[in-house]
Amino acid sequence: MAQKQLGTAYLPRLSNANHDGVTTQIDDRVAAYETENQMVLEAASVVHQRRQAEDTAYKRFSGKDFASDDLKKEDRLEDQYMSVIHNILLALMMLPDEEPLKRKAEVAERLYKDFGFSTKAGYEAEARMTVNMAQEWQTPNKYDLAALGIETWVLKARQQAVKVLNLVAVRVDNESAKVKGELADARKATDEAIRRLYDVLNALAVLQPSEGLTQLIQQLQAIEDRARQYYISSGKPGTDPKPEPQPEPDGGDDQQDGDSDGEVTPVTPE
Repeated sequence: MAQKQLGTAYLPRLSNANHDGVTTQIDDRVAAYETENQMVLEAASVVHQRRQAEDTAYKRFSGKDFASDDLKKEDRLEDQYMSVIHNILLALMMLPDEEPLKRKAEVAERLYKDFGFSTKAGYEAEARMTVNMAQEWQTPNKYDLAALGIETWVLKARQQAVKVLNLVAVRVDNESAKVKGELADARKATDEAIRRLYDVLNALAVLQPSEGLTQLIQQLQAIEDRARQYYISSGKPGTDPKPEPQPEPDGGDDQQDGDSDGEVTPVTPE
């Protein structure tokens, strides 16, 4: 009996989340296949590159802002430096009136009120206030930052604010890239790369069959079978994909090693 050929017709029918997951499974299975065939290696490399591009597009489309985690971290550090500066100045303002540092602290602390500074302000708004305040504090011969003990912290606060502003710019770029067209194009590119790889594997299965190739094709076919069974609806309105599969019972000695490799890890649809 002729071996069933690999195909990709089912891939466009998958949801974005399941397409991302299923094609990752395909990429992983092919990457684990040991071969010296240059046609396979080159086609597999293209699949991997297209998969990475799709994963990037999917994360953008689904709302995962790459800059957000770093942005929160850098903003938190900026908050801490600005709070430390403020607390130092407030403490110095508690000195007796005859202490010269008290007046210097009052003048420096006034910037918090003049700029309406708040750590609760938006990322960009707070960062721009921090930069402007730091520039004012660092005006030569106007504020004695060294005597006040805030020179180092003003410098670090300004550096953090610049980092925040840079990450805000990245965030804006990511938001503008969150369009359906980018993900749709990435999906098509992945599907085409997989189709070309499958053409090579199907041809080799006829011309240069081997046990390892047969096992790989079976694994890839299993991925398709389970995707069709669990991740593609019947197409009728209001029809959901079938429930997630339950673990299959142990097949004992009759079950070959690696049969489960073809299973598709369930992915929650969007």
